[in-house]
Amino acid sequence: MRPSDPVGHLKSHLSKENLELMRNIALTTAGFSAGIIILLSQLHGSSASYSAVALWASIFSLVAWLFGFQYINAYLLHGEHVYKHINMQVAAGISLVGYLSLFTAVVATVWQMSVCAGIALIILGVALAATIVVHTRAVERHCNASGA
Repeated sequence: MRPSDPVGHLKSHLSKENLELMRNIALTTAGFSAGIIILLSQLHGSSASYSAVALWASIFSLVAWLFGFQYINAYLLHGEHVYKHINMQVAAGISLVGYLSLFTAVVATVWQMSVCAGIALIILGVALAATIVVHTRAVERHCNASGA
């Protein structure tokens, strides 16, 4: 049984610690994206080739995660009384764009070194995403069954 308001249910579990973790993940991932951009910029001037896909995906990832950092940081700055106003769809959208862009950048970078490794990374990444979805749904069922 799903709650009548799943977003409200999720919001009811938000805490300062959850938001701080979300903010820190966003900033760390933005740094990782910037690292890929720096790596690609060093390759651009050398005889080694670089992937334009990796570059653009890293740029999208960097911007998405910096936006996510600022989005969550505003709630942390103003305190718990504004947590109920967080738009979970926006937060999820930022995360989805950020993760997909970063995954694309990493796959494109690996692909330049080895097509087989790139394909393996895609397959393993999709398997990981599917496992996370199944696990999250199982946790939601447990949460709903316990009336939390």
